[in-house]
Amino acid sequence: MNNILPLNNLPVNYSPALSNPKLNPNRPYNVSMNAVDTVQKIGKAANPEMISAKMLLSLLNSGLNDTKADEKLFQGRTKEDWIRLNNLAIDSAVAPTVYNGLQKNPNIKVPDEVAANLKQTKDYTVKYYKLQEKLLGEFSDFTKSKGIDTVQMKGIGFSMNYPEPTARFGGDLDVFNFKHGTDPADTKNNMSFITDKLAAEAGMDVALDHGPKHSEIRYKGMPIENHRNFLNAEIAPISDKMNKYLFKHLKPVQETLPNGTKILVPSKEFNNVFISYHAMQHYVGGGINFHHLADWAMQVKKHGLTIPEEAKGTKYEQFMYAFTNLANKHLGTNVKVPENKKLEDDIFRRMVHTEDKMGFNIDMPKHKNPISMTIYKFKKFMAQNNRRNEFYEIHKPLSKAIFESFVKHLKNPKTFINFFTKK
Repeated sequence: MNNILPLNNLPVNYSPALSNPKLNPNRPYNVSMNAVDTVQKIGKAANPEMISAKMLLSLLNSGLNDTKADEKLFQGRTKEDWIRLNNLAIDSAVAPTVYNGLQKNPNIKVPDEVAANLKQTKDYTVKYYKLQEKLLGEFSDFTKSKGIDTVQMKGIGFSMNYPEPTARFGGDLDVFNFKHGTDPADTKNNMSFITDKLAAEAGMDVALDHGPKHSEIRYKGMPIENHRNFLNAEIAPISDKMNKYLFKHLKPVQETLPNGTKILVPSKEFNNVFISYHAMQHYVGGGINFHHLADWAMQVKKHGLTIPEEAKGTKYEQFMYAFTNLANKHLGTNVKVPENKKLEDDIFRRMVHTEDKMGFNIDMPKHKNPISMTIYKFKKFMAQNNRRNEFYEIHKPLSKAIFESFVKHLKNPKTFINFFTKK
């Protein structure tokens, strides 16, 4: 099938950017980007994703910068090529900016239903942004009334680095809360747990089972990740080191969002590490996509690239270089850094192949019986443990990793079902 599904026929568990165009602020939102494509998937051909990925990047580059797309890329392309582009753009949460690129290139002919679908996604993203801005402002006023300052990371705050901020889709809101008038780098001023308590007393839903890095607060249905730490500091010395760096360089400043809401956002030094390390975590754990590359391109274009002393000589430094080179090649940045073609190609391949986000090239068993699924999951688990050891520069034995995973599943028994049913 290669037809586009109308929005009113979408399942209720699709992203709010597609399933709730009326923007009811009291409705709980499901903001997972995992299934956000309004075009049904079509059969794979021999490496067809690369064609659509190059088309997408050319339009994304045009949408982000004052440049024209390479019209030769679009000559003779089929409807299926465009649908793959659409799917990849929405899976990567860059469809609104891709649509902006189309608007700058009127000579590029796109199937009407694909253009209409991208426009509808763009229109909704703008509305959803306005809602996020409103709710973030209200939540910040709530914490301020309690003597707490709220800093917003990534997402809607970082969108101000984009040429059109409201076209940057954001799922949830990531925040850090600290005592007003104090140094946020001092651990005694961290108001994360206090904010959880105050939010619960005010009638908000507060979930504490998201790990040591953050809780999740639902304010009028909008998910807010309330951070205790910025990174999973416990997983590796490099993560702990860069987490401390982020606290030291948070140094929040006031930003005014497009609809007039004033918020606090981190410094450019903070974003230099937070955006790139977050992308590396997705690369290591699975799920990196063009949304992460677009953010990094906007950061590097506006503020340049700085390698912190704490990162030098690490795999994280190598990732920063590789990701910068990808931004240079595809999204208009121009920062000379060492090349690592093997790493760059692997990152790019995983951004393109959204069906294999883990990037291990391990075939899914034809028959999902317990034995075949166990073997499949074990192969993936072993490959992922090896990648974590490499990029986090640790030496966790496979046996220890399996034991820790088993304990984690025991704490949340429902995840055992996913073990046998999900990729």
